[in-house]
Amino acid sequence: MIRSIIGGLLVAAILIGCKDDASKSGGKDFIGNRDAPRTLEPRTDVPHGPAVDRFTVDFITDIVFRYQRDGWTLLERSDVTAAKLRGGGVDLFFSAVGTSAAGKPNLEEGIALTHQLVDEAGHDIRIAASFDEVLKNSSAGIVSAMILVEGASELVGASPEQLFDLKKRGVTVVGLVSGRSNALADAAVAPLGKNGGLTSKGAELVDNLREVGIAVDLTHASQRTFYDVLVKEGVLALVSHSAAAALRAHPRNLDDLQILALSRYGSVMGLIFNPDFLVEGTAGATVADVIAHMLHIKKLGAIECLSLGSDFAGIYPPRGLSDIAAYPKLADSMAEAGFSPQEIEAIFGGNAARYFEHISAQHGAAEASGIALLRPIEVECDTIIGEAKGVPASSCDHRVLEDGVALRPGNRQKIRLRDMTRTPVMLEVFGVPNTPWQVEAQSLNGDTLIKRGLLLDENGVGQLPLPENENLTRIFLNPTRPSTLREVVIWGE
Repeated sequence: MIRSIIGGLLVAAILIGCKDDASKSGGKDFIGNRDAPRTLEPRTDVPHGPAVDRFTVDFITDIVFRYQRDGWTLLERSDVTAAKLRGGGVDLFFSAVGTSAAGKPNLEEGIALTHQLVDEAGHDIRIAASFDEVLKNSSAGIVSAMILVEGASELVGASPEQLFDLKKRGVTVVGLVSGRSNALADAAVAPLGKNGGLTSKGAELVDNLREVGIAVDLTHASQRTFYDVLVKEGVLALVSHSAAAALRAHPRNLDDLQILALSRYGSVMGLIFNPDFLVEGTAGATVADVIAHMLHIKKLGAIECLSLGSDFAGIYPPRGLSDIAAYPKLADSMAEAGFSPQEIEAIFGGNAARYFEHISAQHGAAEASGIALLRPIEVECDTIIGEAKGVPASSCDHRVLEDGVALRPGNRQKIRLRDMTRTPVMLEVFGVPNTPWQVEAQSLNGDTLIKRGLLLDENGVGQLPLPENENLTRIFLNPTRPSTLREVVIWGE
């Protein structure tokens, strides 16, 4: 039967808030990237328990890679089998395929192998070419599989007609880059240039992908590529498998502003379970580490962008999440950590469902969010006037901190714009909830452009429109009572 909860999930999600070249720090996603954790849980094809009636989406699995390397299928041995998908209550999972990367099949081979593995699994799993098909399959108790392309080198110059043919075969998400930069864009771990982003060929491809309703994946992309696609091109892109850089400084993880941008513009982020992305060291990770990243994203107020992107079959799973059948256990652990039933449903599938509804309607980021598309302007915290505790630069590093700079009413934090190529539009301040601040914006010659109060909300966040003046070069902030400044962000066009 169609899961009656799906409609409620969409409403709940809106109510909540709407392996190739790599560095030593770990650019690859695949098993074998680093030494195995010291303790590995045994894998079994016996489901962990009865599935619950919760719509569930996993944005990436590596079933093709593991079939090629170890002979794993959707019937036996794997972290992802038909029985485990049922046990985990999964409605939709993605099969990752590469484009001529070392150790991975090319695009055609990857698509063919995905179809082969799904066909061999029997009638319980089917390839879906659209989200409508996913819902129809779910109503019949069938698990849907879609294809995610990691690294689109083979798609340079692809026409809408060629892309539509791929979509009919189940390709519904395309990542521009993988472990290395290419003719489309720069990658996070191996950029061609210091500030490299989306190329003209890349812009052409993302435009064609949007035209045929294929989602663009910004996993593996450099930060400039990320903002070029999401803001400059206005594409409703996603990040299929990443984690929070604030908790693990991995080059592939997203900083807080990138996570906030995904949330702000209606996108989604699949949380990866690869221990290398969750914690430092080689001892591996636990389910508690997965939940720690979830809690950090919740603290940012960005829970409406959070989804699941496990990368099962391509990783050493965290202890407590040995395979895809463990999703009911993950939900129980999330509930124990304080997530509400509505939040759990949104993370498991409601946010993804909302995202695919927008993609199906060919919405861009502006249509999905209904707000102007901005990106953070590079700034530096210059000086603090008066004696204060804390490091000034800590509140301008694009990472929302637990403890930032402690200021008194007599202190003023000076923020100076380093990037003068874009017009400042909005100031965003993170600090102690319900704290009033005084804001003054000045031009280069010291003229006051705006001076007014800003009250942070119950989440400790405050926004203030800035005068669209190209001469705005610095901003001063001071609290009207002793308080802590966690982060200052200036968004611009």
